[in-house]
Amino acid sequence: MKGKNISNNISDDKLLKQKPLMLWEYRIYSKGSLLENGVVLNDTAVFVYQECNGNNTVSDILSKLCKNYNVKENRAKRDLLTLIRNLIKEEAIKI
Repeated sequence: MKGKNISNNISDDKLLKQKPLMLWEYRIYSKGSLLENGVVLNDTAVFVYQECNGNNTVSDILSKLCKNYNVKENRAKRDLLTLIRNLIKEEAIKI
């Protein structure tokens, strides 16, 4: 059942300490990427999804995202936490 809302019950600080693990394979196409469960990802979301390997914390992913895309941490943090929560909701990752 999708939408268990577990991600909505976790504070940002606690979520940053979690080590997400991808649950689906994905395919990269010229106009975007697609997870096996039907979720479409843009290039940045694919980067994040690839880092959800069970070894990186969300905070680690944030650091890599800022470095790789030369983006300010506050903006990246907000967007990353939203993406992580959406991926949990879609059961594409688990924490």
